[in-house]
Amino acid sequence: MRIDPTKIEAPKEEIDAITKKYNCSETDAVRAFLNATEATKNAYANSLARELGSGDEEPINVPTPSVHTPAEIKNHLDQYVIGQEDYKKRLSIASAYNFAVVHALNEGVSENLQVKRFRKKNTIISGPSGSGKTYCAEILGDFLEVPTLIIDSTDYTEAGYVGKSADDMVRELIQLAPGQSKQEKAGFIEKNGGIIFVDEIDKKAKDGKVIGHDISREGFQRAVLKLIERKLISVEDPMSPAGQIQEMMSQQRGGHEKDQQKNVISTENILFILGGSFQRYPEDLESIVKKRIERGEGRIREDGSVTVTGFVTSNNHEAESHHNFYREAGADDYISFGLIPELVGRAPVRTYVNALSKNDLIRIMTETRDSIVEQYKFEFKLFGIDLDFSDDALMWIAERAENQKTGARALISVFENMLTEFQFELPGRNFTELKITKEICESPKDAVLAMLARSPLVDFIGKFKRDHGIDLVIEEEAERKIEEYAKEHKIQVSTAIEKLLSGASALNYMNWQEPFIVTAKVIDNPAYFDEMYVKWHQKILDGTSADPGAGGGGILP
Repeated sequence: MRIDPTKIEAPKEEIDAITKKYNCSETDAVRAFLNATEATKNAYANSLARELGSGDEEPINVPTPSVHTPAEIKNHLDQYVIGQEDYKKRLSIASAYNFAVVHALNEGVSENLQVKRFRKKNTIISGPSGSGKTYCAEILGDFLEVPTLIIDSTDYTEAGYVGKSADDMVRELIQLAPGQSKQEKAGFIEKNGGIIFVDEIDKKAKDGKVIGHDISREGFQRAVLKLIERKLISVEDPMSPAGQIQEMMSQQRGGHEKDQQKNVISTENILFILGGSFQRYPEDLESIVKKRIERGEGRIREDGSVTVTGFVTSNNHEAESHHNFYREAGADDYISFGLIPELVGRAPVRTYVNALSKNDLIRIMTETRDSIVEQYKFEFKLFGIDLDFSDDALMWIAERAENQKTGARALISVFENMLTEFQFELPGRNFTELKITKEICESPKDAVLAMLARSPLVDFIGKFKRDHGIDLVIEEEAERKIEEYAKEHKIQVSTAIEKLLSGASALNYMNWQEPFIVTAKVIDNPAYFDEMYVKWHQKILDGTSADPGAGGGGILP
């Protein structure tokens, strides 16, 4: 196409700028300007379509989530979550019936029913951290194919105050729904429902020390209560520029009811799950339940028998230390902890999780579909290394994770600490397999150095040289003492040398230039380098020579 620049309406200064910047002719500059302008218009139209829809009356083709039975849901959860049978069962029931009702109402079943409002099976879940509360909800949402939002309640406050409001939870849920615009996403949730998991709800429990209205705690609870009961939420944040523009445009059109319906979403079909560890100083939920039982109310066991604490022997008292009192928490116990009665009443399903045992952690590593062991095997395989773990290695890992008291989350840190050296050193070398045993778990750095035919002492000397630019020379007697120390304290040699020579970095601050000889005297005295630095610093103050000299022990008597 021939372009006559004199007959094209284009800003001359922009054409001149393009000609100068790209060193092209005026004709080429005009053509590029027109193409760029057209592309900009298309991008603008596409952006509007993503935000507001295509403008057509027909909705986008989004598949409707399937209805599942409680047994089907639990069978799916069993593949990812070990144990926690009561939690998985109750959560499966709550979600199955909630979304079955939503689906039936969409099909027009309610027209022939006397009941017009259905009470949702909102759930309260309590138990120690790292036991699968939030993870179970994530797996549930993926299986049901409904938008699922998991939030930390500590990030939110009562509406009208600084920070996120409870209404923002619903707007965040909208972002997770399928659709081209926010209105279409909101329409999907209104039709098919969604899940909001409010984690750390115990952190919003009322504090008895606070007098008056507590906006960060009780205020937030009441805001969530309104969402649970049923509330119309603006799709756009009313305080945002987009929300204010939307409101202005709606008013200019006379505030039509159709516009208002498109710009709000009802929370009626959203299932709420309230979770937390309910641990707080000086009295946690388990303590509240235990005290209630000890007052003489007794406890009805699964076999129907009743135990009253006043008649229990001291031996049985020891057994109680392993009892999970979360399972016996009732509405009054949650209220005593600090949740408002109205919120507890709107969550009729109450369940719990158990603390994970060593056996649970082993099963999590080996039996779940997203096993952490399989993940690490996959990562090493990317670099051509077949990774395997012995049974005693998995037992060692589970024991370390159990001792950290943070549930399944501890497994990641144990794996990372143990595999760090292998992850760094082995890829790119001629290693095709790695079998992790208990012995390797106990001394991973020594093991990888042995695989590389490097001495832990030589490795430390090299690292010290790279860090501080100082050569270390470790005498034979000092080497023997380091190895004896490692054996005596049941640690790896690399850990022993790092501990015994942790103060050697002081040499760098004393401007040490010559090789430093590590003698047995240095190993025997844990404060050797501290004393050495004090003597050097005293010389500075006295105005005498600041040169510490060369050789191990040269500055100390």
